[in-house]
Amino acid sequence: MQLSIVRRSTAVLVVGALLLAACSAAAPTRAPTAAPPAVTPAPVVTPAPVVTPAPVVTPAPPAITNSKDFWIGFTSVGLSSAPFLAAIADLNANHGYDIKTPILAQSELVAEGVAQGQFAFGSGANNAVLAAIEQGANIKVVVDRVANEWTLYAPTEVTECAGLAGLRLALHSDGAVSTAMVRNYINVNCAGTTPQEIFIEGSPNRVAALLADQIDASPLELGDSITIDNEAGDRYHLLSSFSADLPDLKTTSIYVNGDWAALNPQSVTDVVRAVIQQFRLVSADAAYLRTVAEEQVPDAINPDTIDQAAARYVDLGMFDVNGGVTEEGLNYTADFFGPEGTGTVDKVFALEEWADLSFLNTVLDELGRQ
Repeated sequence: MQLSIVRRSTAVLVVGALLLAACSAAAPTRAPTAAPPAVTPAPVVTPAPVVTPAPVVTPAPPAITNSKDFWIGFTSVGLSSAPFLAAIADLNANHGYDIKTPILAQSELVAEGVAQGQFAFGSGANNAVLAAIEQGANIKVVVDRVANEWTLYAPTEVTECAGLAGLRLALHSDGAVSTAMVRNYINVNCAGTTPQEIFIEGSPNRVAALLADQIDASPLELGDSITIDNEAGDRYHLLSSFSADLPDLKTTSIYVNGDWAALNPQSVTDVVRAVIQQFRLVSADAAYLRTVAEEQVPDAINPDTIDQAAARYVDLGMFDVNGGVTEEGLNYTADFFGPEGTGTVDKVFALEEWADLSFLNTVLDELGRQ
């Protein structure tokens, strides 16, 4: 589902006045037979003085310090989004919040929506966050959504990077974090190799395209890679595991509009707390993760592989019980997307320029670190 925002404008109807000129034939001239009667002038009425009312001053609305009604933008929801969506559902059901969760087609659009204040929070790629900040956006990463779960699948006969040359390589979008990792993989391992890039939004949709032989290779989320292993393992195989090769890379986070966070610190803390609580519930309970996924993202899971997928996410610790974001990891990520890495941005951003760990630290001080 993609959010569409319809702007309504008021049409102004201009009605022209029609002037009708009536022409009469001239009457014959006659001499008057009697003097016309005297005309008594109408009395002069002095109008009452106009009283100008004092201007009405509308008081400025009070500053909102604890808003509970806002939007969180998502893109391509799947198993990795389920705990965050469960946290939002808990806030709505039990803590007086009214949070909407529109789904957009691209990570770049989510970051743009957060930058413009349309969304209080975003859930998506960190390279899109850094690119928006470079353009002047006030956005801050506050907690992980999921650890690096990405894989790259290709035909079984392709055993090295250079084999991607000329293949139909499906990517999510030009600015997606999976796209950045695939291009970096090619630049590092087989520079000059040129696959045929096409864009198909959503890892589950790219799985369907692989199964239908409409594409040759694609980055996939962890849960979707299991579907390929089970249903098409004779045709496709794992060419690269970015989760294994780049374990310190923070690919996908939950981030907030910095101006909104300054006005609503309690709401930010509540969101981070709810996320950590869900991460701790799923960290050692694959059955709970399956239940959450079935409730929150039923259209994005494969019922034949959900048990395997949930177990894999739990075994690999994809949902960090302490929130996942650390100074070391964020600094590594800033370097990776900087000018000496993927070149997504032209500088290496300092931690305080794109992250605010104060909310997470407050929650961990309250709940305890594990």
